[in-house]
Formats: sequence, structure tokens, C-alpha cells
Amino acid sequence: MAKRLWMLLAVCTGLAGLTGCPKQQAQAPVPQPDQAHMAMQGEITVFVPCGIAGPYGETKKLFEQRYPNIKVKHELANIDVQARLLAEGKAQPDVWLCLGDREMERVQQAGNVDGQPVTYAYNSVAMLVQKGNPRKIESLQDLTRPEIKTIALATPENSNGYYGEQALRKSGVWDQVEKKLWRTAEPVKLKEQLLAGKADAAMVYYPCTRETHIVAGRPQEVPGKLQLLGKIPTELSGPIPAQAAVIKGAKNPEAGRAFLAILTEAAVQDAWEKFAFDRAVADPNRISMYMYCGAGIRPMMDPAVEAFRQIKPNVRIDVGYAGSGCLLGQLAFSRRGDLYVPGEDFYINQAQKRGYLTESKPVGCFEPVILVQKGNPKGIKALADLTRSGLKIGLGEPGACAVGVAAERLLKKANLHEAVLKNVIYRAGNVPELGNAVKFGSIDAAIVWNLTAAQLTKDCEAVLIDRSLYEPATVPVAVLKYTEHPAEARAFVDFLTGPEGQKIVTASGMTAATK
Repeated sequence: MAKRLWMLLAVCTGLAGLTGCPKQQAQAPVPQPDQAHMAMQGEITVFVPCGIAGPYGETKKLFEQRYPNIKVKHELANIDVQARLLAEGKAQPDVWLCLGDREMERVQQAGNVDGQPVTYAYNSVAMLVQKGNPRKIESLQDLTRPEIKTIALATPENSNGYYGEQALRKSGVWDQVEKKLWRTAEPVKLKEQLLAGKADAAMVYYPCTRETHIVAGRPQEVPGKLQLLGKIPTELSGPIPAQAAVIKGAKNPEAGRAFLAILTEAAVQDAWEKFAFDRAVADPNRISMYMYCGAGIRPMMDPAVEAFRQIKPNVRIDVGYAGSGCLLGQLAFSRRGDLYVPGEDFYINQAQKRGYLTESKPVGCFEPVILVQKGNPKGIKALADLTRSGLKIGLGEPGACAVGVAAERLLKKANLHEAVLKNVIYRAGNVPELGNAVKFGSIDAAIVWNLTAAQLTKDCEAVLIDRSLYEPATVPVAVLKYTEHPAEARAFVDFLTGPEGQKIVTASGMTAATK
């Protein structure tokens, strides 16, 4: 899994409210309890860093299936708080799930670890910037530019800070950026510093870009004011061993060791992998690919990926959803991945010019519509109505998403651009955000894709736009030149553009591909 691309989720928020939860991929079976498992009783307490509540919840469920007579309790807190309490001997949980090895080493040196830690997964470091990437950072080398004033990074006592520093050193920029670093012993403050506009970039754990604080919750997207550039290459940072251990003074160390043992089993490895960790135990029969995909395409892509998995169960496709403009920035930063599905040909052409692609095919077409609330309470019947005084309009950010480009283009063609802009109170980085803003009444109308409108028929309705004002936006799928699995990547392209894939495309609300 060290070769996987870890990108994600970018400006996109509100996806859950628009599209619902993606289908759960089948997990490896957990052996049923035998007499030995049934005999183990009592309870254990697990210290869990708050950002990994999601994969921990799935792990807990699988453990309790195996050991039905053991009750698992947990305490959620920030990793720096837990490391300090454990190093000082002020807490004795049965198990600690640590995000790296640096923190674990501190607790070991204090003599508070019972036995040897277990590496249950591999963590990694990612780069975050403010929404829209205003400093146009596309590489670690860009951090040396004079306009980049502040880079937020944890201190080296934290694995995030230590391995992030290693990446800066190995990339050859350390001497030029060291004085720009704002460092903290509390990693939770890295995002806060960026959100407050006090940093131009922040280096965080990659899984923290998908974190949920709800036990067994689904992976979430990066907060809307932030944008993910991508995972720092592992060859620069080095792999970060995410370790777990039984803590000295535990009340039920035997059950604690049983919890450690299950962490490396296939079903539990699946759970951690889903939340952007690399597997600690490789599966030689599995092929993993990464796809950059426009956020507005998710209602089609989620079922398409699941259908492809049914055909090729050994191929796992990890999908990073973001606004199409953000995806291009992610691709430029990481130069890795297997598949690329932006929301318009414009972005394919940009990637082609930069030499990122080997081939592409059309998947389907988006058509812009005006999304309004159910019953159309503002009586919007045509594009010109968006100029009426008092309306609250939302548009996509042209630099971030394809629907923003399309809206700007058709409004200019209709000679309505300046008049509509006077009513625009909301700019979104992706089309799902626009859909949710109309759904919840934050705005009166927005220009979105037909696929987006098709997902919101319960709460909204679509007003058609004069076809003479636009050309349907072709949604392409491309194979990246960086792929290490070209045969599997092409197989997915063939599936998506073939008869079965096209049924999924049209069922989602998109227009079929034009060959």
C-alpha cells in the first residue's frame, strides 16, 4: 500500500447531505468465536485519538464479534494529550491506539508500555492550503518562494512533525523554509492556524483529511475553507508506523493483547485502509488504484466503482472527490495516481498539456440547470429571472469547479453575467455545496448540473436553461501516466464507457456519452 496515492478530498463539503453514504465494500470475514474466545471476559478501555474514531469504531465492532463477552470502552482525546498522560503515568487504559511511533517511543522510554507495540497500519503526511490555493503551491519547492510566509507543522516530538520535517529535508528545501515554520506540540492547531489565515500551508496527517469524530462514522471531507493538495510522497517522509500497545497497569492486559492481535487481520486492515491509512499487512492478491474524481460526479461514480468491484473483487479503487480545479492542483502536486475524472474537457485538456495522461474517453455529459427549492417559491422560470432584485444566488467558483466555468460561460453568452453577479451571495468550490445551499434555504437558486438536481428531487426542482446558451459539458475518464496498474485502469475505463457502465451513468441523471 505504500505505492498508493493518497489524495483527497479537497474543498468539497456537504457530500453526505447531497449524495448519502457510499456503499460499504465487502470486508474480509472475521472468524467466529470459539470456546477460547467465549471464555475471555471482562472489559477493556482503549485510548483513541479523536481523529480516528471512524476506523476504531469498525475495529471495535469486529473485535466484539470475536469476543462477545468482552465489553470495549474508549476515551477520545487529542493525541498529544494522551501521549502526555501516558508518559507521566497518569492514565492506565488497557490499549492505546497511537498515530505514529514517536509518541509511542516517549511512553516506552517512561517504562509505561507492557510488551512490544504492534504496528497496525502506516500513517502518512499531507499538505493542506486555504481554499482556492491562493499561493498557487504545486510542489514542496514552491514553499521556498518569498510570498510563502508561514508553514504550520507540529514539533518533532510528534510523528506528524518529525516525518514532515524529514520530507522537507529530503526534498532539499529545509534550509530555505525552516525560518518560515510555525510549530506546535498540539497537532489539532495546525488546521486552526490555516483556517485563521495565519499560515499559507500546513502539513498534517493524511488520514486527518478524512477524519470523523463519530465512532464508526464515515470518512469526511476536508473543511470547506481548506483544500487538500495531496499526500507527501512516502519516499520523502518515510512510512510512519501507526502503533498500538498494552499499557502497563492495565486492568485486563490479556484482553488488551487480544485486541492488538486482531489489528493485523485482513478485515481490520480493510477498516483502516478505508480511512486513508496504508495497510501494515500487505494483501498480495489485491490491487489498489487511486482515482481523482469531480465532486459532482459522486452520485454516479460511487455505484460505478461498486459495480466494478463485483466484476474484479481483487481491485480496490480509492476515490478522492473534489472540485475539478482542485483535482488538477492535487495531480500537479503529487504526480501520482491511476485515473482522472474531472467535470469537463477543459480540465482534461490542461492535464494533457502537462503530460499527465496516456488516454481518455468520454463517460457522459453534464447539462447546466437552475436549481430552486421545491415548488419554486421565487417563481424563477428562466435565466433572466436570476437578475431580479432581492434574490440570493449561488454560483460555482470558476477556478475550483467545472460548473463554475459553465455558469460563467453561459451567463456571458446571455449577456446576463454582470447583472446576475449583483445577486450572488455564495461561491462554492464544488457543485454539491451549491445543491445543499439551495436544499437548506441558504440561497434561492444556483446553477448546477443535471446530475446534482436529479439527486435532490425530494427538496428541490430544476428549471431548464435555453439550450442555445450552452453546450453539454463532456465528462471524460482518463488513465494517468503514473499508474502502476495500466491494465486494470484501462479495464475500468472500458467498463465505465461500456454498456453496463453507461446504464449507471444515465440512471444517475447524467446524459449518455457522445462517442
